[in-house]
Amino acid sequence: MVPFEQAQYDLIWTIDSTVAVTPGSLGRAVEAFLGTSVSTSSFDSDLESTPLMADEMRRPPAAGDVGLIHFVPYAVVYQRTWGSLIEQAFLNTTHAKMYLAIVSGNHRYGLTLPQNALALDSCVIGKSNLYSKANIASLTSPSPTLCQQPNPPTGLAGFSPFLAEDNMIALSLWHELSLKHAMTGDVAVDFLGALPLRGYINRRVRWIRVRKRMAPIIATLIEPFTESIICGIYGSWAIDRLFGASKTAIFLVHMVLWLLVDLAVRDALRTDVKDVGPPSGTVSFVLAWLAREVMTMPIWIYGMMSSDVVWRGKKYRILTSGESSLSGSGRLLT
Repeated sequence: MVPFEQAQYDLIWTIDSTVAVTPGSLGRAVEAFLGTSVSTSSFDSDLESTPLMADEMRRPPAAGDVGLIHFVPYAVVYQRTWGSLIEQAFLNTTHAKMYLAIVSGNHRYGLTLPQNALALDSCVIGKSNLYSKANIASLTSPSPTLCQQPNPPTGLAGFSPFLAEDNMIALSLWHELSLKHAMTGDVAVDFLGALPLRGYINRRVRWIRVRKRMAPIIATLIEPFTESIICGIYGSWAIDRLFGASKTAIFLVHMVLWLLVDLAVRDALRTDVKDVGPPSGTVSFVLAWLAREVMTMPIWIYGMMSSDVVWRGKKYRILTSGESSLSGSGRLLT
């Protein structure tokens, strides 16, 4: 809270400690936020005198404006464990496809602002986000528990009971202030640590349990039907019923095509970061990809069976409101 309160300017850039971006990414994010174009030389040579950067000359975003810039993550692995390789395969394929389909068109560095492509809802991961401090400070808390207090906190403090506070902030900007979200063509390079296989499973289970409380339950229930193996099973069965084709052959063709699409997504994400991180071998990537696809349904079933999660060594219960309560004490996450 202290760094947020002490920030001197309205534009706030939050970025994870494990995340890096390429040179120029922040400048392009500011351009997208403001909806204008400023040349690179202008940013480099005369930054402080650029009128677009002067807070006293710019009002905070209002309803209908862009109020949040976010980045799709691209995972890089130096410590090659099975957990980290599978997490990398997930983030650079399935996660990226869903993220870009829900929240953005695939625009590059042009000035056309890529808004939520399906216009369904906000869906933001907090790896690297650009906000207006004034907008954040004006938000009311979405926490039912905090709202029952005599003087409920507003602004950033109002999101403390949530594990996924980044997404909750984005939801409030979207719904409460009617602010749009946008992306540039840059990625947030996410450096994954040495994650054991059990660590990968726990991470996926945790976010399934958080997501089913934060999003409409129907969104979580249909997740398995967007996965390769489930799609292949009911797709090959349907084609066999309609045309008498071999279910096995159709399923294998389907899986190969799905893998080729995922490889293309991975290659597209790393277009501007090819020199970042060690080379990613295709064989190890395919093996990690196969492991992720096979484990998806068991992990989803296990995740749906409970609402308890472990976060930084402590056990929490995810409430129906999306808030996190410390197990055994009833105290909210703060």
